[in-house]
Amino acid sequence: MTSISATKIEPTAVRSGFIALTRSRQQRIKRVIQYGVLLLWSLFMLFPIYWTFASSLKTPVDVFAMPPKWLFRPTLHNYAVVFGLTIPTELEGMTEAMEGTGQSQFPRYLLNTVVISAGSTLLSLLLGCTAAYTLARAQLRARRAIMTGVLITRLIPPIVTLVPIYVLWRNLDLLNSYLGMILAFLIFNLPFTIWMMHSFFIELPVELEEAALVDGCSRTQALIRIVLPLAAPGLAATAVFLVLGAWNEFLFASVLGGGDAQMLAPSILSYITDKAILWGRLYAASSVILVPVLILTFLVQRFMGKGLIGGALKG
Repeated sequence: MTSISATKIEPTAVRSGFIALTRSRQQRIKRVIQYGVLLLWSLFMLFPIYWTFASSLKTPVDVFAMPPKWLFRPTLHNYAVVFGLTIPTELEGMTEAMEGTGQSQFPRYLLNTVVISAGSTLLSLLLGCTAAYTLARAQLRARRAIMTGVLITRLIPPIVTLVPIYVLWRNLDLLNSYLGMILAFLIFNLPFTIWMMHSFFIELPVELEEAALVDGCSRTQALIRIVLPLAAPGLAATAVFLVLGAWNEFLFASVLGGGDAQMLAPSILSYITDKAILWGRLYAASSVILVPVLILTFLVQRFMGKGLIGGALKG
């Protein structure tokens, strides 16, 4: 009787084991396909960045080589010319170059971009966090209307406001100045900052601030010591978007900036002349523009999610 029951159970066990093995194999194959697609997509997206950095290390002959050279002798000549450490080849032996008129202005443009991006980001965070915290905690009947108005200002295409801002800045003598560029970026950054930080502040329980107020903190101290540390992921994410917006801005930087407030993005057009396109220097300047953004993104990527807020509240 035992042998008969064993023979009846064995095919069922074998069938279930085969089904489990088949499902495991299907999941493994599905996972391999998913990772393969993600890898191909990552390579496709990273290839332009690689090509920019690689071409910035090539000589003009290697840049125009067909088929493209994947193995070449790298050179830093393009970076030296961009930063003004050496005289461009086409200016060698010319009197103007010896007098310094051929020196690169790229380091100055880099400094201008850093100052303007940092200034607009800090000012936007200062004013935006204050406004967002007020809208998140104050019992205002018109809060929804105010948030809708902030959203509407964000939905307006920036190019529509370019001419009015230019005329206003010209009358106020703010063209080609740090202050003018910072205020111009503030106009577009402030609505975005308010909406981003409002969503983070609204998730924080009011009991934490009430406990701080009971312990003797003022409302400002509670904001600085309690709310902002818990909203650090929101601050980091917002700051990254603000810096990227100012760092990569081309249109407003071209129209409102210039002279003492010239920024990096419009400056790369100087390598496109009516006689030739200086590809090596163009790639080198583009690489210099890319590096700070990549470094900043890697430094704050662990703050980009909302997980730290939930962990802080549970602790």
